[in-house]
Amino acid sequence: MSLGLFSSSSSRKRQHLLGGAIEDQLSDLRSDIASLANLVSKRGSKASHTLSARASDVRGQAESGLADVMDGAEQLLSDLRHRYASTERQVRHTVREHPLATVGAIAALGIAIIALSRR
Repeated sequence: MSLGLFSSSSSRKRQHLLGGAIEDQLSDLRSDIASLANLVSKRGSKASHTLSARASDVRGQAESGLADVMDGAEQLLSDLRHRYASTERQVRHTVREHPLATVGAIAALGIAIIALSRR
């Protein structure tokens, strides 16, 4: 009978030791999971900052390119205005110098338009 008592006591000790080992393993797993979550969070934060910096760089480049395009468009518009003003001055000068030739040219143009529109 003492053998039975001894084995029962030993079985409880083993279960207690196994239960403690399992608890230790679960605690280690919880710690590892917390460390992994912390690492993922840090990497995600770093990736977010990197992505934000790249987006800021791209936005800066786009704004710079847009400013260049706008400057070019303003220069082109200025050139067109200058050419228009120059052409207008030349036409006025030609009309003043040659009024009869101008009237004849306008009449010829009108006749050509009428002839083309009848076809």
